[in-house]
Amino acid sequence: MPEPHLAAQIETPTTEVVPVISTLAEDATSGAQDVVRPEASKETVCEPIPAPVDLRQDLREKGHPVPDLETTEAPKAAKANPRMRLMAIAACLLVAAFVSVGFMVGRNVLDADARERTPDAVAHRQVAHTPLHKTMALADAGDARAQARLALAYLRGQGSAADADAALLWCMSAARAGNPVAQYLLGALYQQGDRVKADPVQAASWFSRAAEKGNLKAMHNLGIAYAQGLGLGKDEAKAAEWFTRAAERGYVDSAFELAVLNERGEGVPQDLKQALKWYGIAALAGDQPSKERADFLRGQMKSLEIKLATNAAMAFSPLPALEDANSL
Repeated sequence: MPEPHLAAQIETPTTEVVPVISTLAEDATSGAQDVVRPEASKETVCEPIPAPVDLRQDLREKGHPVPDLETTEAPKAAKANPRMRLMAIAACLLVAAFVSVGFMVGRNVLDADARERTPDAVAHRQVAHTPLHKTMALADAGDARAQARLALAYLRGQGSAADADAALLWCMSAARAGNPVAQYLLGALYQQGDRVKADPVQAASWFSRAAEKGNLKAMHNLGIAYAQGLGLGKDEAKAAEWFTRAAERGYVDSAFELAVLNERGEGVPQDLKQALKWYGIAALAGDQPSKERADFLRGQMKSLEIKLATNAAMAFSPLPALEDANSL
């Protein structure tokens, strides 16, 4: 491997930051469900049967007094002719019976209609939503996490076709609501100029917001921005700070970049032991360029220094990363 140069190492890290779509879809959203907006449902929903009107209350509101049926004296005609009273009661019972039969018939018709439309004989309004529908409903209701998942689904081309415009819409909505994964993704879109005009200032701004909330990719990209002066003032000390925060949480690319800074003394005092330590940590994680660089450094260092750096790399245990800030 040729002599390291920070800009070159940063522009082509082991795990490429660009293109962001495939990387983020695979790494930053472990556990995210594949969700794509389906076509609007055309099923007919049965209208609920209106509740019976309280006639007595309705008349009270209109100013017409209604006598109390339990205390009002019966009409004299009914007292004088019990037979007429019995006939009236029988007529009322007959009417009630017809109403009940009609209600039952109507209910059976509705149930039959529901069976035709729903295989499991449950009306559509009673069917539980699928995870897809739940995610869509949550996103429409303003849930930032669900919106970020939809943005990723569109960028990954799930469903019939990719929809980058819809992805950008959901991503912006989720990022503005404070979701760190969406903030990282929006920063990457501004960095690449994908569906938005390339804007390093906007990219660095969104990376900063996501990094402050614990997103490891955003921490790494913010370190790159400071190291190269992309969208903000060049500051190698700040770059080292953000590389350190990501590397301490197990982000391999940041461990490599931090080793470069320690080897060259940029942003931090030159320290080959620290450089070998971080190269060793990245190498143990499977990073081949780090392994090659570590082998080179061992030829420039004393045996005691090599032993100390190697032991430090072997004993390294990453800090826990915030799950909510790095996955959906």
